[in-house]
Amino acid sequence: MVRYRFFAGKRQRLFRAKRSIELVGWVGAAALVAGVVVLAASPPSPVVWVLAGTLIAIWGATAVALFILHRRSLAAEIQAGELRQRVSQVMETMPGGFALYDARGRLVIANSRFAKIFPAASPGSALGTSLPDPAHITDGGLDHYLENGSWYRLTRQPLAEGGFTLSAVDVTPLKRQEEKLAVREARQRVMLNMAPVGIWELDDAGRTVFANPQAGTLLGGKMPNSLAEAQLHQVLGGRAQPEILQQQRLQRSAIEVEHAGEAGGQPRRLLMSASGHLPEARNTDSAENEAPHTRLVTLLDITERRAAQAEAERLAWQDSLTGLGNRVQFLRVLDERLTAGSGLTLVSIELGGLGRLNERHGHGVGDALLRAAAVRLSQAVRADDAVFRIGGNKFCVLANGLDQKAARWLADRLFQILLNAFRHGGLEVGLTPAIGVSRSPPLAGDVDAIRRAGDLARQRSVMEGTVVVYEEALGDEAEHSHRLREALAGAIGAGEFRLHWQPQVDAESRELVGAEALLRWRCAALGREVSPAELFPAAADVGLLGEIDLWVLEEALATKRRWSGRGDAPAVIAINISASSLREQGFADLVIEALHHHGVKPEELEIEIPEDVPARDLDALAQTLEALSTQGVRLSLDDFGGGASSMAHLVQLPVDRVKLDRSIVRGLPNGARESAILRAVAAVAGSLEIELLGEGVENEAQTVALRGQGCTTMQGFLYGRPMPADELVPPLTNH
Repeated sequence: MVRYRFFAGKRQRLFRAKRSIELVGWVGAAALVAGVVVLAASPPSPVVWVLAGTLIAIWGATAVALFILHRRSLAAEIQAGELRQRVSQVMETMPGGFALYDARGRLVIANSRFAKIFPAASPGSALGTSLPDPAHITDGGLDHYLENGSWYRLTRQPLAEGGFTLSAVDVTPLKRQEEKLAVREARQRVMLNMAPVGIWELDDAGRTVFANPQAGTLLGGKMPNSLAEAQLHQVLGGRAQPEILQQQRLQRSAIEVEHAGEAGGQPRRLLMSASGHLPEARNTDSAENEAPHTRLVTLLDITERRAAQAEAERLAWQDSLTGLGNRVQFLRVLDERLTAGSGLTLVSIELGGLGRLNERHGHGVGDALLRAAAVRLSQAVRADDAVFRIGGNKFCVLANGLDQKAARWLADRLFQILLNAFRHGGLEVGLTPAIGVSRSPPLAGDVDAIRRAGDLARQRSVMEGTVVVYEEALGDEAEHSHRLREALAGAIGAGEFRLHWQPQVDAESRELVGAEALLRWRCAALGREVSPAELFPAAADVGLLGEIDLWVLEEALATKRRWSGRGDAPAVIAINISASSLREQGFADLVIEALHHHGVKPEELEIEIPEDVPARDLDALAQTLEALSTQGVRLSLDDFGGGASSMAHLVQLPVDRVKLDRSIVRGLPNGARESAILRAVAAVAGSLEIELLGEGVENEAQTVALRGQGCTTMQGFLYGRPMPADELVPPLTNH
């Protein structure tokens, strides 16, 4: 900078020297001209000569002065040129553009970089014409943007003699980095503002340093000045603790806290977690020169999540239809009360007839009745008793502290209120309750034991139609049924089934015309003969009816094939097939295939349709029965008049024979009711050309009564008991 100032001083002195030479030159020239004029115009005289000599002397002096000044000016110019060259060399070594301006703001000199950056800036041009106004260039500099996309930082330095220097440094990379940082910061600000999580920065004293908008929203709509003012309470065990959360309790692991929320609003649950201390930039002016620390806290709103969890828990424990506790809640409460050991009564309830009600009136009516039943049960028990709907049409009541008499009284009361008719709109409906009672003690305090006892008592109540209190005999029966079902699963494989045959004879000739195959089972596991009354319900429970039906079909046809060509053998064999098999698509094909396999004609087989087929199932059976009848297989309606069969069965099913139930035959010939039924059935059967068979005939009087109404075939003990095949048709002996 001293060189720049020296260069400017030399330039000013050189300018003054040139002005002095011009002045002296003019004075000398004037003196010479004056001397010549005086000599020429005046006569020679001493005065003239003195005056002319003086003027000439002045001219000579000025010539000498001019010579000296010229030498000095020439030396100054040489020195200034050398200095300019040195300054130019120094300026070229500078990293950026550099220029020197005089006091009037005119460009004196600039390096090549400056000239390249600002082509319009030429020597003598003013700064304001090609560059920003000098007044805008402050001490901190000015960032100037060029049309080519680059940025230069202009720095102005004033000089003592006037004028100033101007430097231009390329800051384009810095500017672009600043732009990137600015964009990144803008994005971060947007992210902070849009983040669903509250972000809260606290200093060591718990004072708020920074918070995004969401933090203020979560903390009541206004950001508190400190953690203490936030009124946050930690949640432990599902409940908010009374003490306010303090700075020293902040943890890195997430904790659940509660805020009162906005005025008049609901409390807000927040998941709160804190970072470790975050060091900030050191404060060099601080006496201790220690870096302050802050902590970053995040707040996540889990209010809706907790509400959803509470609702899910409620649904998990509560029946959605009735609002009662559900099966899961029942098991939990049952276990808790049994563990308490204060004595427990379990009332197991089933509402019969609900299925038929749904079929007839729709599930909306059924649901309304279930809700009404739940209300009746809840109002009929004590405050400490608990009512549950454990599924479908089943309810349970748990009552503590009841002796046997009180438990029976409660069950009878519940039975009566459920037996009363329900009203829904203009509809009045009655349901059939079944109620079983089990107690602990005397039962062991075991959840499964008391539940099983209640279920067994309820199942017996379904059959008896009254309240049943569990007794050990029910458990023995259930154990027997369980063993029976287990044994039944392997009975066919073990060869324990066999067929007995009961003769069917012509009422007039007393000749054997047919035989009915009756299934018998001697169970090795039980060590006794199992009656059909036990066998078929157990088979239905374990789903073996279809398999048993196929075994009976194959065994009966195999026996009929052995009797082929025997005149003493029955012409037609009858077998019983369950309704479930008759409903199966393809069963008719199985029968026809079995007939072909054993070489038995279709008309030699009669299939007895069970009397317990509901009228609503007749359409489902019709397709199978029509297919069998078309192939020539005979069909008979079993136990007609004594069970669920009705005239609809005669009209809708393609039967060839009707077997009168033994309950009708037993009352003949004196029973007025039985005689009336016989006459009605005989009239319908005769009009439809359907044969009549009397079943359970035990005396001649019954035979006479049956024959009198057109019954042509008899079956019963009077004509023969069920017997093995070899007794009915003895094998041929070879002599």
